Amino acid sequence: MRTNVRRGLAAVIIVTLAGTALVACQNGRVGARCRTTDFGQNATHVLVCKNGRWQRSITKEQAAAFILAVIKARQASATAVTAAAAATPATPPPAPLVVTQLAAGYRHTCALRSDGTVWCWGDNTTGQLGDATTTQALTPVRVFGITTATQITTGRRHSCALLADNTVRCWGDNSSGQLGTGAATPPRLTPVQTVNITTATQLGTGWEHTCAVLADGTIRCWGSNSSRELGVFTFAGLIPTPVQTQGITTATQITGGNQHTCALLADRTVRCWGSNYRGRLGAVTSNNALFGTPNISTATQVTAGTRHACALLADRTVRCWGDNEQGQMGDGSPTDLAGRPTPVQTLGISTATQLAAGDQHTCAVLADRTVLCWGRNDAGALGNGDAVTPRSTPVQTQGITSAVQLAAGSGHTCALLADRTVRCWGFNNLGQLGDGTATNRLTPVTVALPF
Repeated sequence: MRTNVRRGLAAVIIVTLAGTALVACQNGRVGARCRTTDFGQNATHVLVCKNGRWQRSITKEQAAAFILAVIKARQASATAVTAAAAATPATPPPAPLVVTQLAAGYRHTCALRSDGTVWCWGDNTTGQLGDATTTQALTPVRVFGITTATQITTGRRHSCALLADNTVRCWGDNSSGQLGTGAATPPRLTPVQTVNITTATQLGTGWEHTCAVLADGTIRCWGSNSSRELGVFTFAGLIPTPVQTQGITTATQITGGNQHTCALLADRTVRCWGSNYRGRLGAVTSNNALFGTPNISTATQVTAGTRHACALLADRTVRCWGDNEQGQMGDGSPTDLAGRPTPVQTLGISTATQLAAGDQHTCAVLADRTVLCWGRNDAGALGNGDAVTPRSTPVQTQGITSAVQLAAGSGHTCALLADRTVRCWGFNNLGQLGDGTATNRLTPVTVALPF
């Protein structure tokens, strides 16, 4: 680039008043960027370029003052930008994706992830894995379309999720209307919305029915009602639309078994309803009584197995009632078919923090995060390294020292650990342990989580 300059000037500096680059011009050629010290000894004047036109000639002293002003303005601007950047909080790294809750069904298992997605594995005969197929999965697969789940629960061959907006989605077997869509239909391979539920706070599933605690403390249930497990007086075989459980207005937690349901109330008592076969309602009442009230007044959690139930008390001891065919009461008494119609204390447990009842076994997390289990063990559901069954008193699950939550199915058990990994043990014929095999495990194995 050439620039015509006035003759007689040994050096000319061109300055743009718009604050663009400062350049030096010597002998008619534009050179490098200049500083205030770039004025040659023989320079006497400076040309100023503005809007593409040459302006009047000024002295080099005037130009120096002008350039210094530009430099100071740029320095001040840079300082302000730096200060603003320092004042802006750094964007925190994204939280790791980890498991936050487990649920175990008859032959399948599900995990809730911290991002609100749900992952399931095992039996998928009726679409209970929710991945739009009926293909068995030996490792976890993602449930289709669920991104805001806050709690999960699994029944015999169906699964459900509570969403952040307090609605419910269910998938899998719907032969008894347990998905709550308003009709008993063929299996749903992906989640569908349960009708008329918009304020749910907690879910519980039985073998073929589902229940929700609502924000007002009432309960809605749907699905099989052959033994009045929905808590209504009618003996209708199935009710595919949510109905209100009668007489309950202060529920805080719900759990379901095979044809029976139990709820924890705000006053820490427990109410159960449905079939009372083998004493599963926890009170001496007629079979298929609408309600039974176990003699419990300090419960903090209730969990239901196939034909039994257990409660964790405030003093961290455990009470169980119902079927004791496989020693699932844990009280050391001989197994029998009569069951225990009133709660009995499980032996050797005084520091329990969470319970999980499976088909015919029960497990507890202790304060030191170890696990004790009792009941049926022919496939290794107790995780103590053998298949001796039944076990009528608690035995320790091997290798678990940091459990925070348990889920129990039909012959298998899973534990969520403090590091958010998952270990499972027991029956594994359909991959319900999630370790990539269909081999029964007498001790815990790691679930092959894909994240």
